[in-house]
Amino acid sequence: MQFFENEIKEYAEFAWSTLNLKITPCSWQSDESSENLVTANIQISGGWQGVVAILMEHGLAQQLAINMFSSEKEQVTDDDINDSVSEIMNIIGGNLKSMLPQPNQLGLPIVDLKGARLNFPFTKQLSQVAFDCMGKKFSVAIHQVADKKLQKQPSKVNT
Repeated sequence: MQFFENEIKEYAEFAWSTLNLKITPCSWQSDESSENLVTANIQISGGWQGVVAILMEHGLAQQLAINMFSSEKEQVTDDDINDSVSEIMNIIGGNLKSMLPQPNQLGLPIVDLKGARLNFPFTKQLSQVAFDCMGKKFSVAIHQVADKKLQKQPSKVNT
């Protein structure tokens, strides 16, 4: 069993349902060099340190914006896509954050509409779950800081 695989599925289903979209788990290996991909990630720091990342086909990111803003495809801007993917990232990341060692903080989502490679130095991937939505694919992955020296150590309080 991968780290939080069931929770990833649950929170992704919840996030997509807020936009009236249904997803189903599937198998998918993306071509990360494709410019047809949208990548997003959000950092969690504190009692646990790592990153939650999403990789999706551009058409799906566009569909998120269409549903979020009740727009037509021709009216959707890159800013709309960025906002909708950021909101999905906040929902999934925020829910996963609540299950990790406390205290911790959720950073701001970082979205790249041009398919930048997801590379998180000093981390190891703990899990990845792929999904299908309307024939378009995406995946959610959790990466944890692997180097113990980089893990935040509790501060000592002098009394």
